[in-house]
Amino acid sequence: MSQYLHLPIYNVAFGFLKELHMRVPKFSKQHKYFLGGKLIEYNIDIIRLIIEANNCRDMSLRSTELAKLSEKIELLILHTRLAEELEQWGSKNGYLFLVEKLADLSRQTEGWRKSTSSLCVVSSRSFQSVD
Repeated sequence: MSQYLHLPIYNVAFGFLKELHMRVPKFSKQHKYFLGGKLIEYNIDIIRLIIEANNCRDMSLRSTELAKLSEKIELLILHTRLAEELEQWGSKNGYLFLVEKLADLSRQTEGWRKSTSSLCVVSSRSFQSVD
């Protein structure tokens, strides 16, 4: 099993999860359980996908996991914005802090996807040159 604790993307996702666990209990009762639950669920899915992508040795499987990771991040961004529109974060600064973390998470995911896709191209070229 590969190590993932050293990954910056894992640390950002885990930090975001800690922030959610501190902020969601302050949501109004109407939004705490459904919207707050979805935010936490998506974040846990993101952490799980980071671990799975890190453990993949097959680059095409890793690329698939990273595509799923990007989709989950988009859903988390959508629900974070919805919570802001419903005035659940308390202050604008709190929302901006969370959006910066999400932007960092998205940036790192895209960088990982690009490096994985370039490795897929290099490995496919090496297979072609062997023939």
